[in-house]
Parts: sequence; C-alpha cells; structure tokens
Amino acid sequence: MENRVKVRIIGREYTLGTDDTPEYTLELARELDSRMNKMLAESKTLSGIDVAILSALNAMDEASKASSNADNIRLQLGEYVTSADKARQRYESAKKEIAALKKRIEELETKLSSKI
Repeated sequence: MENRVKVRIIGREYTLGTDDTPEYTLELARELDSRMNKMLAESKTLSGIDVAILSALNAMDEASKASSNADNIRLQLGEYVTSADKARQRYESAKKEIAALKKRIEELETKLSSKI
C-alpha cells in the first residue's frame, strides 16, 4: 500500500509516494534536511543543488559500505555454519566410536569374567 507523505527539505516541500511507513519516511527526511542545512551553514558557497549532490554521494557511500559490511557478515556466517557442521560431524563420529568402545569393553569384561 503506497503512503503519501509530505516532507520539508531545505525549505522546499515534497509529497512522496512510498511503501514505507510515514514515520520512517519523515525521519529520513528530517535527517536529510538536518545534514543538508548543516552543509549549507558551513559553506556559504554551496548551492542547494551542490548540497543535494554531496548528500546523495554521502548516502551512496554509506549504502555501499553497509552493503559491503553485510556481505562480510554473510561470509563469516557461512564460515561459522560450515565450522559448526564439521564440529557436529566430529561429535557424531566420536559418539559412535565411544559406543563401539563401550560395547568392546563389555565384551572383554564378559570374556574376562567367564575365564575367572
């Protein structure tokens, strides 16, 4: 369901169509407005379009780094799953070996007790 949300960014009003919640969209707009106003305040030579371009570049940088971090986390998770699977296989193998050794001990004890 598409939501229509009115936001104000550096003094201009925009009506956005989004599938996200209005609260989420408003929070993003507030953050963008804050960043863009800070840039404008810090540099009297930047125009609105300059600030928009720099904000877009910053957002793309953040998104790229977040995506890279997510990829690294997925890779680590895959390695952990593989390691856990190998550990589980070693555990199952050790359980079978223990069971076989217990059976062998019982057989030897029975054989020893019958000779006594």
